[in-house]
Amino acid sequence: MIHYEGIVFAPDGMQRCEKQAVLAQILSGVERTHLMASRQEQIATVLEQFATNTGNDVGGVAAVGMDGIVLVSRMSADVNADRVGAVAATMMGVTRRVSGELRIGVPEETIIKSDGGLFMVLPAGDQSLLAINLRQGANLGMVRIEARSAAQEIGRLL
Repeated sequence: MIHYEGIVFAPDGMQRCEKQAVLAQILSGVERTHLMASRQEQIATVLEQFATNTGNDVGGVAAVGMDGIVLVSRMSADVNADRVGAVAATMMGVTRRVSGELRIGVPEETIIKSDGGLFMVLPAGDQSLLAINLRQGANLGMVRIEARSAAQEIGRLL
């Protein structure tokens, strides 16, 4: 006999097709869980490649849901990734409202330049954002090229 969440699979307790249907449901749930973990690993790989391609210019990077929840992060230990995610989603929301109000189209990126570095947020598909913390003096042109590529890949994965 097999027990799973209150269901007993006994040799004579269920018809064969009923057992197969229930087992298929269980396995599809396991498969979905595996795919979700796999997707996170794939996003982590994209962020790692992005950081490698941009050298020392990037201080941290995160893939963030449109609701501000961090999906995967490569931020330094002194940065609260959850707050960065919330700020990134807020920034993109404001940027979209301003772009809409001005009728200038869909925003491609938002950049904050300060005396200690830069912070860049860009859409990664319809479901997420890419938030990037850049060091002062970073090669913004190269980072923007790599960021667009990474954002496109993350959007594809989600």
